Amino acid sequence: MEKNDQNRNFTLSTKVTASQKAKFMQEAERLKLSLSEWMCGTLEMSINAYKEVDKSEMILQLQEENNEKTNIINYLKLQLNKVNYLLQQKRKIIAELRSANSENDSEVYYNRKIK
Repeated sequence: MEKNDQNRNFTLSTKVTASQKAKFMQEAERLKLSLSEWMCGTLEMSINAYKEVDKSEMILQLQEENNEKTNIINYLKLQLNKVNYLLQQKRKIIAELRSANSENDSEVYYNRKIK
């Protein structure tokens, strides 16, 4: 004789406090279910719950990676600002040197004409 486990009833149990049992029974009654039916439905609905927990851990890991990358970006922006500041200073110095050279060239040219 072949056994059909699909039609058999199996018992699952859990340990709860008296107040938890009362709360669970109240919820089952509110839904017009037996406590057993309500527990079975609740278990069915929560089968993928641990996958969601894994996703939350993944989200936390991604947030940490994002924070690290944000810190790197902020550091690089700071370095870029420093380089831009130094570049501006060098441009000012070059402009001043060109101006001084231009004035010097003018004086040399003027002095040559006078002689």
